[in-house]
Amino acid sequence: MHARIFLCIIALVLAAPIAARAEEAIAPDIGVRVVRDYVSPTLRAFSQTSGRLKGTLDDLCRDPSPSALEAARIAFAETVGNWGHVSVLRFGPLAEGNRFERVFFWPDPRGVTLRQVQGLLGSKDALPADIAAESVALQGLPALDYVLFGTGAEKLGAAGGDERRCRYGAAVAGNVAGIAEALIGAWGEGTAFHAAFTAPAADRDPYRSVGEVAAEIVKAAGTALQFTRNAELLPALGDAPQKANGRRAPFWRSRQSFAFAAAQLDGVKQLVEAAGFVEGPSDTVNGYGRGVVFDVGHARDALLAVAGKPEEAFAEEEDRARIAYAAVAMEGAKHMLNGELSGALGLVMGFNALDGD
Repeated sequence: MHARIFLCIIALVLAAPIAARAEEAIAPDIGVRVVRDYVSPTLRAFSQTSGRLKGTLDDLCRDPSPSALEAARIAFAETVGNWGHVSVLRFGPLAEGNRFERVFFWPDPRGVTLRQVQGLLGSKDALPADIAAESVALQGLPALDYVLFGTGAEKLGAAGGDERRCRYGAAVAGNVAGIAEALIGAWGEGTAFHAAFTAPAADRDPYRSVGEVAAEIVKAAGTALQFTRNAELLPALGDAPQKANGRRAPFWRSRQSFAFAAAQLDGVKQLVEAAGFVEGPSDTVNGYGRGVVFDVGHARDALLAVAGKPEEAFAEEEDRARIAYAAVAMEGAKHMLNGELSGALGLVMGFNALDGD
């Protein structure tokens, strides 16, 4: 018994300098940096483009035309790209109230979104008064992808338009814009979450130290890489070209699949940089951080180089090779994040948002 107590004391004594060195590897203002340099500008951009998307759909409903439909489609692509950046922040405010799923219900292997959206559009019943109270599959960007680009979407820009479809699309866009505004408020100064993230303390929840803030950031970056790779790209890639199915990728109708994935990867890069893992107080951490950024950047560039439409590219030889390369690079970046980088920061990584899915 005495020997066991002695060993515990020794372990604590040895752990103290290790913890101190780990704290020195983390920028003391890590939360402030991330909010200032990544969270705030990213949320503002998402709010602006989603608000513009709502406006273009309102215009389309009032005065249907090919140019009005094109304006809505352009605003949709911009919103999807900015959502790619926001989606990396899959913790705190974005994890509350099913906000992530309400904007981006994915994966959807059983086609719930398509089935529910088609059912709603084909129904004779009145449209829901509050789309936010409906199924998450009806509320977000995948649903709007079908509205603007799916079967029958061309009627939106024709003379007379498609009033039901347009009003539903405007409601979805308004819902997404509302969530964007709610996220800005939830991250804002004066909230308990903002205080804990930017100035963690023993009596604050959920972050009691800069180490816990750093761990959340590393976990978020790793989760984004895992989700992009495993939930968005690999199911569509399949084990062989003949098993590829580009229609299993998000936003294939709008042809935003690869731009969206690239935006997510760009978000990981920017988050890692904002956290001080590339130009921070520890040369060791900076080295691993640059390795992560290198892999993520190559993965992003490979996806942006995909030339074909999503429904064809996953099976086409050259594009398939680009996607496969991006998947390998993402896996390498994730291993470095959760391994060498986390170790250099003195972090013990727990579960992420995808564990148990």
